[in-house]
Amino acid sequence: MTTLLDQPLYHQATAADRGTATVSVLLADGHQLFRSGLGALLDREADLAVVAESPTAEEAAAEAARTRPAVAVLDPDMPGPGGPAAAAMIRERAPGTAVLLLTAQPRTADLQRAVADGVAGVLLKDVPPAALIAAVRELARGGRVYDPRLVVDVVRAGGVPLTPRELTVLGHVADGATINEVAAALSLSPGTVRNYVSAAIAKTRSRNRCDAIRIARERGWL
Repeated sequence: MTTLLDQPLYHQATAADRGTATVSVLLADGHQLFRSGLGALLDREADLAVVAESPTAEEAAAEAARTRPAVAVLDPDMPGPGGPAAAAMIRERAPGTAVLLLTAQPRTADLQRAVADGVAGVLLKDVPPAALIAAVRELARGGRVYDPRLVVDVVRAGGVPLTPRELTVLGHVADGATINEVAAALSLSPGTVRNYVSAAIAKTRSRNRCDAIRIARERGWL
């Protein structure tokens, strides 16, 4: 029996359909075997073409600027700054590229941060191949795709005291970014970033930013 959880949650595209033109795709994942397998899966489709593969966020951003893909599929846990940072860099260097985060960890914060950062889609890595292929096509048309299991978790975690932007900032800090690096990635001033960090510390009743990060992770917000 098919249930809601068998398929991603789709949002109808509002952009004009691109017709039958080939959809170019960038893959960024730290595991070469997974990246190669995903590339082979997508390349089997007549309307999809993998134009670049990258193991890190920095290389993904450079390849996005060079190839201008329709869709970039990123692992948020790749080496280095990670998927969220790569998404921000890709948005800056290739504004027309839609970003799909493909994560192995069902964390509520992945979806919350993605929405705040303008990421068009978030799926878990165990989705059926057909669902992933459909998601890539949907993003290429200008739509959004979020895994319903993450959506359910976000609804259940409705008591999260931090705003999406506070979670985004705290997540960047948790990834090791400095205040200035977070400010540059999110197009904010350093003072504004410090205010968000201070708000997160206050709302979690923490002693400092490290304590706030620990609490957020323990409660599944990051």
